[in-house]
Formats: sequence, structure tokens, C-alpha cells
Amino acid sequence: MLIGLSEKVNRLEQKISNMDSHMSEGLNLSNETKFVKQTCVAIAKRLIVKNIYPTEDQFKVETEKYLLENEADFYEGMDDKDWNIYYEDKLTKPEIFS
Repeated sequence: MLIGLSEKVNRLEQKISNMDSHMSEGLNLSNETKFVKQTCVAIAKRLIVKNIYPTEDQFKVETEKYLLENEADFYEGMDDKDWNIYYEDKLTKPEIFS
């Protein structure tokens, strides 16, 4: 029984390792830029219904909701500090659309 559990743990560890590798490969600059643009467009579409000129707080809250619904693994993989840094560095810069 312990051997079976050990094998299952090993398989799960391997799957997690493979997922980490795929995530690392997938987050190159072009994919990240595309991800950021798609996220911002989706958030803008959601907010335009509520408020034509959303505040920064409204945009951030809606972004968190969107990521939880659509990219939960990505969002939940960050602590508050990492999320705030990522948000400020990637999602609040107007040059992402240039």
C-alpha cells in the first residue's frame, strides 16, 4: 500500500514539474504581451457597462475578478506583494497598446 502511494506521489510531483516547465516556457515576452492585452481588453469590456470612466480601484478589482474566473492558477500563484508588482508593472502601463 505504501509503495502504491509513493508511486502516486512521484507521478504527481512529475506532473507538477512538467506544468512548471510549460508555464516557464509559455511566459515569454510575446505571450506575456498578448496575455496582458487580452486581459486589459476583457476588463475594459466589462467595465464599460458599469462606468465609462472607471477608477483605478475599479479596474484593479475587475482585473482580479477576471483573472480568478479565467486564469485562476496564474492569479492564485502570486501573493499580494507579487500581484501588486505585476499589476503595476504590466497592467497599468499605457504603452502596452502601442
